[in-house]
Amino acid sequence: MFNKNSNKTLWIIFAVLLLAAVLIFSSESTKRERTFDTNIIKIDTSAVTEILLYPKSQKGKEVKITKVDNDWNVLAENGKKYKTPKAKVKNLLVQILRIKPKRLAARSKDKFAKYEVLDSVATRVVVKEGDKESLNLIIGKFAFQQPRSMSTFVRLAGSSDIYEVDGFLDMIFNKTANNFRDETVIKSDKNKWNRLTFELPDETYELENNGKAWLLNGIPTDSAKTARTLNTLARITNSNFTDIENNKLPKVESKLTIENDLGKPIIVTALKDSSNYIIHSSQNVENYFNGKNLGDKIFLTKDKFLPDKKEKK
Repeated sequence: MFNKNSNKTLWIIFAVLLLAAVLIFSSESTKRERTFDTNIIKIDTSAVTEILLYPKSQKGKEVKITKVDNDWNVLAENGKKYKTPKAKVKNLLVQILRIKPKRLAARSKDKFAKYEVLDSVATRVVVKEGDKESLNLIIGKFAFQQPRSMSTFVRLAGSSDIYEVDGFLDMIFNKTANNFRDETVIKSDKNKWNRLTFELPDETYELENNGKAWLLNGIPTDSAKTARTLNTLARITNSNFTDIENNKLPKVESKLTIENDLGKPIIVTALKDSSNYIIHSSQNVENYFNGKNLGDKIFLTKDKFLPDKKEKK
């Protein structure tokens, strides 16, 4: 009888201890879950006045994008400010808002080097809303996981919590100031064009739309070739900027004038001397571009529009 009671008592004690262990474990687990902040990005995009990038590729050299009135500017390496297209800033803010932790990778400064979130080796993103710093994010190691899953390890400045988030963030934020300048050379609706004048070193000719077809100096063009060429010409961008003082600009060598239904023509010039080849567009007056590989896309010869010559039999 004593043995039965003893066994029963032991089973009751064991059950109580097991229940207590389960409750304690659940409590600790819940506590840990509550301290896992899944919303580390807390910014009001409408209130953002400044975005500062410290790209790893530039060894942490600051890229400063600021809002003045309703426009955005980026401070280039030459000390000058250039307009930043609003679409580029919008895309940057959208990418920031998409950063959502999917797991807590570590909670120790000892792991900073492993996940490459040390201040000295990482890309950093700072967002300001007036005098308030609303974000200071350190972007670390990139990881590729199957099937085709990309993620990045990040942490907030001043915190030892390291999060794993979706995406290859370094590709978005590890950029130079030039990446945020206006890359427009020509951006226009070719269907509204009525005359293009090409002034080249060896010849000058006009491409004119008579309402039915394009004519080159009065000669009918190859409609398919002309359509393809104008499609390409209507959308030209370039990120190879050349910073040169206006008083040091070489002479104009070539010129393209695009007249359209909007009234104001688009004028693109090629400025060239023995050491410089520069492209400038009236659609992007504050920027100059390196003409290498760009000039051939703009200052076209007649054969880009005329029918191919038939070989003599």
